[in-house]
This record gives sequence, structure tokens and C-alpha cells, in this order.
Amino acid sequence: MAFADLREYLSYMNKNNKLIEIDSEVSTDLEIAEITRRATYNRLYPLLFTNVKGYPNWKVVSNIFYSIKGIYDVLQTNDLEGISKRFLEGFSEMPVTIIDKVRSLRDVLKLGKFTPRAKKPSFKESNLKLTDVPSLKTWPKDAGRFFTFSITITKDPESGVHNLSVYRIQVLDEERAIIHWQAFKRGSIAAMRYKEKGITKVPIVIINGVDPAIAFTAASPVPVGLDKYLFAGIMRGEGVEVTELDNGIMVPANAETVFEGYVDVNEVREEGPFGDHLGYYTPKDYFPTFHLTKSFSRDNPYFHVTSVGRPPLEDAWIGKGVERIFLPFTKMIVPELVDMNLPEYGVFTGVGIFSIKKYYPGQAKRAMMAIWGLGQLSLLKFIIIVDADVNVHDLNEVVFALSTRVDPQRDVMIVNSVLTDSLDFSTPSPPLGSKIGIDATRKFKEETGREWPEEVASDPSVAKKAEEIISQIKSRYPHV
Repeated sequence: MAFADLREYLSYMNKNNKLIEIDSEVSTDLEIAEITRRATYNRLYPLLFTNVKGYPNWKVVSNIFYSIKGIYDVLQTNDLEGISKRFLEGFSEMPVTIIDKVRSLRDVLKLGKFTPRAKKPSFKESNLKLTDVPSLKTWPKDAGRFFTFSITITKDPESGVHNLSVYRIQVLDEERAIIHWQAFKRGSIAAMRYKEKGITKVPIVIINGVDPAIAFTAASPVPVGLDKYLFAGIMRGEGVEVTELDNGIMVPANAETVFEGYVDVNEVREEGPFGDHLGYYTPKDYFPTFHLTKSFSRDNPYFHVTSVGRPPLEDAWIGKGVERIFLPFTKMIVPELVDMNLPEYGVFTGVGIFSIKKYYPGQAKRAMMAIWGLGQLSLLKFIIIVDADVNVHDLNEVVFALSTRVDPQRDVMIVNSVLTDSLDFSTPSPPLGSKIGIDATRKFKEETGREWPEEVASDPSVAKKAEEIISQIKSRYPHV
């Protein structure tokens, strides 16, 4: 079942006793963000603030992605890998890239089930200004109020492909805001393509309050070239209902608020500081300015926010959802891949653990180089490759592999002067830094110069008898 909009999702959660209404008066200045963080840390259900100080006509929603179970609620399944597996089953051939694969399906099936469909909007034109929205100040030393889960929509000037991304947006005044899109993000790339065509005012739209499956897609590292509306349709199992604005950009027809405008690529302003998902304040830097030209709103709108900081918060659980959904896509590019783990405390782009079926010497290093070539995974600072029999989600098993199968000089690879997460302050010259890959697999003779030692294994009959005796002991001493 796909939710038509944010309101239908909230109704569903309320009927299932999974929505926490907070009617105490709360402020957008630090209070909502603090309550949200504590709720996420405690794995509480989504929060609905109904009494926001200074905003009597608004309700604020947060903590939608409260744990991996929150992802299950949003996508109405706990088989996240199955979403992409079912989609990929539609292909009879194995094109070179995922984009080729999607194009081949479009040629055959026209992707009718997943493509966006036109619908009359639920919102109407309004006099809403950027400062009229209950945006948050998240941390005490933040530069001001920010949109933290609003979605920025751009359209590639050549392909017409739409991109929906979650960038933090610092509100300056009624009609101006600063959009924090880093150089390698799809919004920034689209802007550069407009500039190459001599267009300095890039049309964009900022929306808020949609079906959370669309919000999840906007926060996901969908491969460049693939329209995010299409991918949102895959996540939902049906196409997104959209309406086209005067600037040619399609927006979800049931969005709560819509800000239409443009970014002037020649006009940048100092943004930040902002307490981000690494648990530190991001220093000030220069980013483009958004100018509001027209606004739309539903009656008595809802505003969707999040609060970031030290993990695991909502972004960590979004990352775990992305990990599961994108595993089949990643296996398509790296066929020896068995499983992957992007640990919650690895802040999504910090640490990745991957298991492979190893058939030949040097394969682990080959796999890590392939992974560093894949979208958001290219930003991983640490990659650990283990054998297929290692459970990548059991860190003790991973540590055992590191301790018994790694020679630091032979099995550790450091790559210098490559693209890293721009928010990673530990790098000397962001966004350029270094990465480390660790081969924690068993080694072939060609890799060590000698045969790998035989691993200990119990005698089967003795092991069976021992297990029977241990079971008897456990039944006699259940509390041991």
C-alpha cells in the first residue's frame, strides 16, 4: 500500500497507535529539535507537535524514521531487499550499468506502473513566506533557523530528469534562503549545467510534507541519471502523483507547502555554522542563494522536520534502509558481493563492511575499488572486505577477521587525494582527502607465498554429543 500523502501516513500510524501527539507548547528554537533527538535515541514512534509557539495554524511532524521499523512503516514492508529484487526481475539481460538496465526496461515496458502521473494539486497559491514556516534552530550555536527535511527539486536542463534531494536550507528572510548543496550533489551539478548554457537563474522548487516514501527517496543516493520520481515510484509500488509548476518543474500534487523560485549561480552567501550528523558544528562556507517567487500551501499545513547530531538518529536509520534496498543493485555491479553493513555509528559515509565470495587472489582489492566507484559509496572513508562466511552485521566476527587475516603492510591500501564527504572536518583539504581499504579475507598462496593454514573444526560425532550434554545443562540451570 502506498500512502497518498503525509496525512494518510499519519492517519495510518495513529490508527496503529504508533503516533505520539505532543500538545504541550513547544518552541522551534531548540526545543522541538531536542525532544526529537531524545525520542529517536529512545526508539520512540513519530512525533506530532500540535501546539507550536507562534504558529497556531501549523503542526510539526518529526521522527518519522525512528528506527529500521520506521522504514518498514513508511514502505509497508520489512523485505526491503525485495523491493529492488522485484524491480530487477523485469530485466532479461544484464546491461553494463544500472542506467542502461533502467533504459532497457523503459523501452519494453514504458515503466508505466512506476512513472509519475498528473493530478490536480491539493495545495493552492498563497502568500506564504519563508519566515512563516516553523523551521528549526537545532543546536545553540547554529547560524539561525533551517529547513531540515524539506526537499529541493531541480530538473536537468538537458535530459529533463528530476532530482529530489534533502539539503539543509538556512532561512535568511521572507524571500531568501541558502541551500547547502555540495559540489558533487545532483542539485549543484544541474546548476552547473544551466550555467554552461548561459543560464544563471536556475529554476528550483522547495517542498515539504509529502508521502514519507518520497522523502526517503529524496534522502537516498539514487544513481545519477535516474529520475528520482521514477525511483520513488519503485519504492511505493506505484507512480507519484505530480503537478507541473510554471517553471516546468513537477512537484508532488499532495505536498503541504511549495516554494517556487530560483537559485542565482553567481550569488553565494556565507552559510552556517550548523550542528550536523557528524556530531560537530560545520564551519561557515559559501553556498548559493534561493529566491522565492511564488508559494503554495494546503490549509492548516503540516511541516516535516528532523534533528541531526551524534548517531544513531533518523539519518542513520535512513542509511540502514538504503543499505538493504540498494544491496541488490550493488550486487549487480559487484557480482561477488554477498552482503554489506553501513554501521549506524559509521555516519553512513564513514565505514562500510562488505563480504564477498572470493575466487582468486587480489579479488578483495578489486572489489573495494569497484565499491569506491559507486555513487554514495564512493565517499566511504573506510572499506573492510571479509569472506562470505563472516556476518558483516556482527562486529565481533569482523574484528576476528581483522585480527587473524590481515597483515597491515600487505592488506591495507591507502588512496590519497580523492573525493570525500565535504562535511568531514578531519580531512586536510575538504572535499579532498584519503581513504583506506582493508582486505580481511583469507589469502591465496599467491598473496602470502605459502598455503593458508587449516582452520580448526570439531569432530561431528563428538560435537553432537557435547551439544546434547550442554542442552541438558541449560535446561537444569536456565538462568546461567
